[in-house]
Amino acid sequence: MAGSFEKTSIGWQLRLMQQRVSEWLERLFAPVDRARLPNEILPEWLLRLLFWVIAGAMLGWLSWQLYTFLRPYLSALVPSQQGQVVQPDRTDRPLTVAEWLRRSRTFAQQGDYREASRALYMAALQRLNDTEPIPHEPSRTNGEYLQIIQTLPRSAPYRVLIRTHEQLCFDNAEISADEFDRCQRAYQDIETA
Repeated sequence: MAGSFEKTSIGWQLRLMQQRVSEWLERLFAPVDRARLPNEILPEWLLRLLFWVIAGAMLGWLSWQLYTFLRPYLSALVPSQQGQVVQPDRTDRPLTVAEWLRRSRTFAQQGDYREASRALYMAALQRLNDTEPIPHEPSRTNGEYLQIIQTLPRSAPYRVLIRTHEQLCFDNAEISADEFDRCQRAYQDIETA
């Protein structure tokens, strides 16, 4: 009588998998038998060469990273290599009122009323710094100056110059000769006050 039997079962599959996992773990954690391994995988001279090439490449990369990080600081310390002398920036010292007025006249003679009006504005701010208790601060806005000059007895001429400066900077307005004359009169009012 021919019987029927199963060729595989879940229990048998689980035992087979357990056996394979345990054999794999034994091989993984078994001590290495050095006698069965070849004595040299690579020649010693090649291993040393590879070590020094890798060490040199890492040192070169690290040096390059350090150089790119410190380059802005180093270039500030070293004078220019083209024989040019590094001169101090002239913006360290504010221009005097007379220098601003001279610039204003020069620009007006050249027909550049925009820069001439700007120079009058800067002369007025410098005059405030020199004669009034309102020190010039580069971060101060026109709006802040308008608030501060309200305490002055004659603030109208300053207002004219500040408003003109706002038009120059924020509206990109062109300044005509008539508008420049108005700014000049305002500055003369400041001087006579």
